[in-house]
Amino acid sequence: MSSEIMSQVAKLEIANQEIEAFERDGVICLRGVFDNAWLVRMRMATDRALLNPGPLSDDIYNGGRFLNDNFMWTRDEDFRAFVFQSPAAEIALQVLRSQKINFLADNLLVKEPYANSPVSWHNDQPYWPMQGSKLCTIWLALDSVTRESGALEYIKGSHKWGQPLLAQSDPTKLVQRKDNELLSWDLEPGDCLIHHMLTLHSSAPNTSSRRRRGLATLWAGDDVTYHFLPDTWFLRSVERLGIPECNSLPNLKTGEPIDCALFPRVGPCHR
Repeated sequence: MSSEIMSQVAKLEIANQEIEAFERDGVICLRGVFDNAWLVRMRMATDRALLNPGPLSDDIYNGGRFLNDNFMWTRDEDFRAFVFQSPAAEIALQVLRSQKINFLADNLLVKEPYANSPVSWHNDQPYWPMQGSKLCTIWLALDSVTRESGALEYIKGSHKWGQPLLAQSDPTKLVQRKDNELLSWDLEPGDCLIHHMLTLHSSAPNTSSRRRRGLATLWAGDDVTYHFLPDTWFLRSVERLGIPECNSLPNLKTGEPIDCALFPRVGPCHR
């Protein structure tokens, strides 16, 4: 890591009121925490991924293209650099009030103009064989994001409900609660949303003439342990990755830390 990047990360300090808002509401928006160098680099990496999607990608054409790809860090050096060198790990470390951070996965979500592909209400944690409370997703905007281009929407405080919800599940009972308060932000490139992995969220179709490129990274803090759940999306899909890092999975035991090659530790001592 260059001295300039180390300096940028070292200077990052998230206000305590933001951390408290994350704990209370399950989601916060941080403005301009990723600089132009990272935006340019990750936009170029995104364009490469669009040309050559990975084995776990969903590629949908409905009015416009919607690419949902995963684990780019295992096959592209720029996505890998984002994991180990960008401010993302430090953001997760501070927001989760954790002593260490493990990286779970990256998720590229590209809605091209007029992509009529909404993402239904869900939370992230049920897709993963993990237990613990210190789990978050950082969603980086690579383009300007508005409601028209497919902004994310969250149910405030829903991370406290303890209700797992997959995208294919029926969300009616949870989403239509009378006391629900919805949160959403317009974003500029370099802004990011950080949500707890139990916070219910969805996104609208892109009805605009603009691209909406978002890079999500998933992070686990120091209370997270492995929990073998064979029906999770991850364990049903992992064999299709076909990468050496997957060989570390059999060593994980239920109730033990998740440190392994596929879920690397990216805490302060591992930069």
